[in-house]
Amino acid sequence: MNQILLLFSICLIVLNVHGQDALAYYEKINEGKLYAIKKDFQSATNAYQRAFENADFSFARDCYNAIELAVRAQDTAKLGYFLSKAILRGIQLEHIEAAGILMNYANTTFYNHVKEKKDSLYNVYVSSVNWELRKEINEMFSEDQKIREEYYNAALIKRKKIGKRWEELNARQVDRLVEITKTYGFPGEQLIGIDKNDMHPKVVTNGYSAGMPIVLLIHHFSRPNTSHDELLLEEVKKGNLYNEHFATICDFEAEFGKKKYEYFGYFGLRHYPKKAAIPLLNSNREKIRLLKVEQINQLNQVECLTKFWKRLY
Repeated sequence: MNQILLLFSICLIVLNVHGQDALAYYEKINEGKLYAIKKDFQSATNAYQRAFENADFSFARDCYNAIELAVRAQDTAKLGYFLSKAILRGIQLEHIEAAGILMNYANTTFYNHVKEKKDSLYNVYVSSVNWELRKEINEMFSEDQKIREEYYNAALIKRKKIGKRWEELNARQVDRLVEITKTYGFPGEQLIGIDKNDMHPKVVTNGYSAGMPIVLLIHHFSRPNTSHDELLLEEVKKGNLYNEHFATICDFEAEFGKKKYEYFGYFGLRHYPKKAAIPLLNSNREKIRLLKVEQINQLNQVECLTKFWKRLY
């Protein structure tokens, strides 16, 4: 009975994701990362647990990092909790096992409990995804990748014409993303789940994010185009758009906007200004609760964490 109640409670957390402010969630995740820098892995897992318990949303990448920290802290109670959260966010237990980080727990009681309920948890994830919109995003991404391949495989003399078609396609796609955002919220992992390799051969399943819409946006903003930063910032606060994804979009706007459409400017996650003004970058990061530049540099030295923040999507 207790397991049923626990499962029901977790399901409610996954399904009730709107109207919340994600900034407090990011603050707790950052607290956990800062503890990880200090190699205080127990305090790090405590911070991640508080982040998950006090918010109606969580992101798959954060769940995976929490698993890694719990393994390092040798805290099986939190490890079981984080594994359940990860499955609810679409990360299949088999993929975590394949990474080799759970080898020491294969025959333990808590792990057997996780395995017993993994299918039920994953079904909750499946039922939370808007598969109609996921199919549409997959098709948009496929169209984008097809014309991208055509562009880079073409002779230089033909690229201008293909490039024009690509720009027009991107413009239509971004207009549609804006329309979806205004109607349903940004199509991040809360809405369309995480990308998986069977959706497109260029997608890496263990990226554990909804990166397809981000690729469409950065292709669009690899040229000067009108910003949608105000709209997207609100989606960050709601937990619909991952803060690192928002920073990625802004960095492309700033780098290629030719000082015309760089609305929020650089965050320094993917692109830096020619003269990197660290205080300005950190000020922008604070607005969406990204770690400071120097803190990320320190975090890169933590060997036990998968460095998702270094990946484009």
